[in-house]
Amino acid sequence: MRASAHVLTALLMLPFVASVQSPLPRANPEAERAQLHYRLGWESLHSEAWADAAKEFRQAIDINKKFKLAYYGLGRSYMGLHKFQDAAKAYEVCRALYQGQASENFSNSLDADKMRQDDQQALQIAIDNSSNRGNQTLLQQNRVRQLHTQLNRIQLKRDQVRDLSLNSTTPAFVSVALGSAYFRQERFADAEAAYKAALDDDPNTGEAHNNLAVLYMLTGRLDESAKEVTLAEKTGFRVNPEFKKDLADKRYERQ
Repeated sequence: MRASAHVLTALLMLPFVASVQSPLPRANPEAERAQLHYRLGWESLHSEAWADAAKEFRQAIDINKKFKLAYYGLGRSYMGLHKFQDAAKAYEVCRALYQGQASENFSNSLDADKMRQDDQQALQIAIDNSSNRGNQTLLQQNRVRQLHTQLNRIQLKRDQVRDLSLNSTTPAFVSVALGSAYFRQERFADAEAAYKAALDDDPNTGEAHNNLAVLYMLTGRLDESAKEVTLAEKTGFRVNPEFKKDLADKRYERQ
């Protein structure tokens, strides 16, 4: 995919997601190139051009090996291509980067804030491209809400200007995505662990409760499945009525 001049100009003029609390150094050209490929990756995801999206995200990663959300986007691309093992690997790197960022050494608040600001920009690009779809499904809407939750958390952290620490918790949306990649490979134990990790980060992640309900039914844990359906619906997540009927029938047959 070729980036037109006006797309590059728009990227370079993109305002920061949140107001900068202290002067920060300008992004270097390499960072700007990585951000451009990342944005183009999300635009390709928006149009379901999965292979193009994967190419753009890989180019962003080639420039910046620690670009967490580029690995997440790459995982989404591979899911669209039904390359579930590759998707899981991309999500695993994303998870590892989130878990490892707490060990980053920052000499001052500006350095820590710069990383948070970069994460905010990456999240906002993902949100903008995920929100611009017409007739979004409820699942897509829930995923956008998960991204918003992480965006708001980062802003709260940035408001604590003296806090140099970074949260090492993997965001719920990453764990849910990883769980789904495992699930499609029938790695049910790994999928269950990932969905539970999502709930540890955010108990109101309805998609994680819903996916656990499906997993539990497939593995014969019908009562646990029913509990997860209830928890999913309490978050506002709409559970498939046909799945609920199948689960109810199976529980009745077991009596």
